[in-house]
Amino acid sequence: MSIQLALLKSGEDVIADIKEYRDADDKLVSYFFKDPYIIKIKTSQLLVEEDSTPKHEVIYYKWISLSKDSDIIVNKDWVVCITDPLDSITKSYKGRIHARRRNDSDGSTNRRDVDSSTGEGGGTESDSGTVLNEQSEVGLTD
Repeated sequence: MSIQLALLKSGEDVIADIKEYRDADDKLVSYFFKDPYIIKIKTSQLLVEEDSTPKHEVIYYKWISLSKDSDIIVNKDWVVCITDPLDSITKSYKGRIHARRRNDSDGSTNRRDVDSSTGEGGGTESDSGTVLNEQSEVGLTD
């Protein structure tokens, strides 16, 4: 598994298990994103008298959220750059993917995902019971 962050031309930060598709001449043709999620950082602004560090939350949105596919081929021209995420982000992402696969395999459809690192739920459910976005608190310093 090669969990990486990709910045797309659209400005989206996508985290996924990213692999390259190459032709017979070893020329890059496209990328293969397995379990892609848009990842955003939300910083809470608290008004306190003491100096304190802002609280950061990482929010995951299923990329192409209305698709039932979890494997997506991406044109190489749409990827600006690819990088390795922070260890805490990789751990959080793997926990979410593992929990999602476990829930999908047992037939659960009405659920709130729980962040494996904090044990807290974080997401919103639509009327159909599908989680469209998820969030968790993650330490952003490694």
